[in-house]
Amino acid sequence: MLPEPLTRLVERLQKLPGIGGKSAQRLAFHILRTPREDAERLCQAIRDVKDRVTYCSTCNNITDVDPCDLCGDAGRDH
Repeated sequence: MLPEPLTRLVERLQKLPGIGGKSAQRLAFHILRTPREDAERLCQAIRDVKDRVTYCSTCNNITDVDPCDLCGDAGRDH
């Protein structure tokens, strides 16, 4: 039986597309074995994506500015 925090991590990882139970467990054990700093960088990368990346309101491209650089280019032929 796994500790509750590890079980919760496995359950969350299983919600990712293409990740089944065994893969989620492997990923969770990998995260457990890695240095804390690496896990913190992974957490921060996820937070940054959720906070700063979106879809362009014009072309629906993935961007960190809205409109994206292409759609916001004044010299572009719209």
